[in-house]
Amino acid sequence: MKKSKWLILLLVFTMVFSLALAGCGKTPEEPQTGKEEPKQDEQQAPADTGGEKLAKEQVLRANLGEEPPDLDPQTTTDTVSFVILNATLEGLVRLNPDGSVGKGIAESWDISDDGKVYTFKLRDAKWSDGDPITAYDFEYAWKRAIDPKTASQYAYQFYGIKNAKAFNTGEITDPNEIGIKALDEKTLKVELERPMSYFLSLTSFITYLPAKKAAVEKWGDKYAADADKMVFSGPFMITRWDHEQKLILEKNPNYWDADSVKLQRIEFDMIKDTNTPINLYETGELDMSGVPAEFLDKYKDSPEFVRMPDATTFYLEFNCKDKFFSNKKIRKAFSLAIDRKAYVNGVLANGSIPAYGFVPGGIPGKAGGEFRKQNGDLFYDAGTKGQEAIDEANKLLEEGLKEVGATKEELAKHVGYLTGDSDIARKLAQALQQMWKKNLGIEVPIESVSFKIRLQKMDQGDFTIVGAGWGADYNDPMTFMDMWVTNGGNNDAFWSNAKYDELIEKAINSTGDERMEYMLEAEKLLMEEMPIAPTYFLARNFLQKSYVKGIARFPVGVSTEYKWAYILEH
Repeated sequence: MKKSKWLILLLVFTMVFSLALAGCGKTPEEPQTGKEEPKQDEQQAPADTGGEKLAKEQVLRANLGEEPPDLDPQTTTDTVSFVILNATLEGLVRLNPDGSVGKGIAESWDISDDGKVYTFKLRDAKWSDGDPITAYDFEYAWKRAIDPKTASQYAYQFYGIKNAKAFNTGEITDPNEIGIKALDEKTLKVELERPMSYFLSLTSFITYLPAKKAAVEKWGDKYAADADKMVFSGPFMITRWDHEQKLILEKNPNYWDADSVKLQRIEFDMIKDTNTPINLYETGELDMSGVPAEFLDKYKDSPEFVRMPDATTFYLEFNCKDKFFSNKKIRKAFSLAIDRKAYVNGVLANGSIPAYGFVPGGIPGKAGGEFRKQNGDLFYDAGTKGQEAIDEANKLLEEGLKEVGATKEELAKHVGYLTGDSDIARKLAQALQQMWKKNLGIEVPIESVSFKIRLQKMDQGDFTIVGAGWGADYNDPMTFMDMWVTNGGNNDAFWSNAKYDELIEKAINSTGDERMEYMLEAEKLLMEEMPIAPTYFLARNFLQKSYVKGIARFPVGVSTEYKWAYILEH
């Protein structure tokens, strides 16, 4: 999540490369997609099989694409880990297949008349080791995420809770002042700073998942590092984890709703190249696969082919602490020199859309409209204005270099592009390299590393330019816009702008169209300053065997839900 917003198994499948989000996400604050306030219905059962028989062996085989970098729910930020955590842990609520909010560990909840106090009643549920799951597990986990010592990059997702921000930023030091309190083993009381219509759905987000204090303290820094150093509250549990190779989930017999779980096992491979998963899908060794660009024509008319929109933006992130990229003109020069149409349509070639703003299509804006359409295209590039953009890029580069007191030769020796280690990541990086060489006269070296290492380098500021992505954690522009506030947990560009911070703070404390206006203005400022350079809005392409049923997929939030999946006889 960031490295969120919340996740993507299928995004990783679709992309099959290490530009996997450092964020989903999707994780992931305003009303959900215009639905009514969720009712306290039981979770939905899987679809009727239509008279077809279930396969004797309920095993799903898929490609995860990457090693999950961090399976600690309070510190993780990436979409690969989100896939696994969503399958193995459960929070107070869980999204139903239609995207509505269903019951999770909480069997009921009451909301005060002023919308500021939520009281959750927990059901009789057990951890995978047989111990009861209690309200204290949620209080501990949430306060752990908020504690500045934990350094959770998603701590800001709790800022709507009374005194959570004050405690996280050191304004107060007593955790008992935070509006999270287990009244007894079955009752959790949460006090908010202000009414939040989306708060209930937010509790399904990965960082809000429970943690067992005894387990965290027992394993310390090794907590969640291996299958035998975790306990599980969700439909599945990890029984085997061969790092960088394979991860196996099996049905959790202690899960409170185990009767609804049909799959006995999910087998995830960690294959990074683009061709192998397709080959394994064709031979029946995988039940699902992403579809690389070179295979789209072959499969686009297949009944097993699916294309889905995804509220995800990929972008270049500039290190604004760097001597060169602290300069706005240099950042804009590198953005202008890109031909996004050629990059997306000719190189990526998977149905994704060139991006000329940060917030993707489909996210709501003013008066029920669409945010992206209301703000339109906020910049141009070599693909839209040709030589005019290239000339402007070189002019900006020259001016920027004068301002930082350096030469073009010094910049060429200093700059580098950090990317993933998959085939497509390298291919996309090489395309950017060629554009910058042709249009700016600078050959940018490529550093290709694993997903985990890339995330570490981003967090540490060990890069000049890096390829990144963000999927919506919830269906509102704020899931994108609050990333870039000064010292934000997911602000790996290390950018700071007082006016931007002011606009986001005003949006947080406003409602309706006024709130949206502040965010529309903030996005314009973001694209003018360009600490990031959006490149494309993602489309997901994948294949799924006809006998695989019941997988729920969401364009916003956790992208893939396996609880209700099942395999038909074939």
